[in-house]
Amino acid sequence: MRLFFFGTLMDPEVRAIVMGHDVDPDNVEPAVVQGFRRVFVAGRHYPMLLAHASGWVDGTLVSGLDVARVHRLQVYEGWEYSLQPIQVQTTSGRKVMAHVFMCPPHIAPDRRDWRLDEWQRRHKRTFLPKARLHMERLLRLSSAPAVPPPGSGSRPRPALAPRPPKRGIR
Repeated sequence: MRLFFFGTLMDPEVRAIVMGHDVDPDNVEPAVVQGFRRVFVAGRHYPMLLAHASGWVDGTLVSGLDVARVHRLQVYEGWEYSLQPIQVQTTSGRKVMAHVFMCPPHIAPDRRDWRLDEWQRRHKRTFLPKARLHMERLLRLSSAPAVPPPGSGSRPRPALAPRPPKRGIR
């Protein structure tokens, strides 16, 4: 499977923690998607893609991911993201289809653009140990990978992903 990463997973150390080890460098290349902006998820320090007619987002295209790696990525992304197909253009100009973790419409965007270098400066140092513990805990407790085939219409949801907050009268 081929995935496009546009946020924290562009960082090789984060990828290695989430996937158990980083991928072969031959399977990683810079790429862009058109028609989007990368903004903060409202109230969070990580990004989401927001449709924008003249926008483009740089990221990392990773190829050759197996079911176990995709499962680990789903555990990491949780309920706020689901896999969606997307057209990606590599820096060599080649256009390929990949999948990207997209937020559903009910996830609120922030207006501010998200930048990897800013995240690395402000959050990475404290994030890495938390990510290690989070992945270890969730993977220890999670069930076997259940990855529906791309295009099946199913929204993968790891068994232990946090549930969306309940909306109601307080």
